[in-house]
Amino acid sequence: MTEDPSTPDDAQRPEEEPRFSFTDKRKVNPEDGTIRPSGDTPATEGQGAGEPVDSFDAEAAQLFEQAAQSGDDSSLPADAGRVAELEGKVTELTEQLKRDQAEYVNSRRRIEGAAQVSKDAAIAGVLGSLIGVLDDVELGRQHGDIAPGTPFHAITQKLEEVLGSHGLRRFGAVGEEFDPNLHEALMHEDADDVETATISLVMQPGYAMNERILRPARVGTRGPA
Repeated sequence: MTEDPSTPDDAQRPEEEPRFSFTDKRKVNPEDGTIRPSGDTPATEGQGAGEPVDSFDAEAAQLFEQAAQSGDDSSLPADAGRVAELEGKVTELTEQLKRDQAEYVNSRRRIEGAAQVSKDAAIAGVLGSLIGVLDDVELGRQHGDIAPGTPFHAITQKLEEVLGSHGLRRFGAVGEEFDPNLHEALMHEDADDVETATISLVMQPGYAMNERILRPARVGTRGPA
């Protein structure tokens, strides 16, 4: 009588139980970057010899090897000379832009300045033409023809306010020190009790627009001979 070597587990196991195996189909070995032969290669088996190599796999392996050898060199510009040339061009164009902007600002200032001069000249011409009217208004005020509270007095006040908004001002009053740049002396009275000539009589007041003299004040002075 012979002993049966089978075990109870073997008796329960089907005669043909399917067995599973895993196959690594990657063309390039991820561990060392070498090329694997075409076809299915089990993960547990080594690389076969003499089998054909796919051209795409060969190129991938070559690139993998170059990247491993170059290290961080792959991050450098492909053409440093071209990059330097472009940077120089950018610098040149930036400087040219700054010069053009400065020239534009200067041109704009010159144009605005010339326009302001022309505007001031036009306003001065209009104000100068009204000085005769203002002289009549002042004479009427001195003689009592323009009494406060009358309609004509209100009109003259509005006229002087409007002209004043454009820079017109009246100057020249009795007691002021004589200034040849502002006053025109039509008569003079010698006096030893004063050290400088002063205005003793205003024949016509002077008018100016801001700092521009439209007409000097015509006065009589009193002072040293």
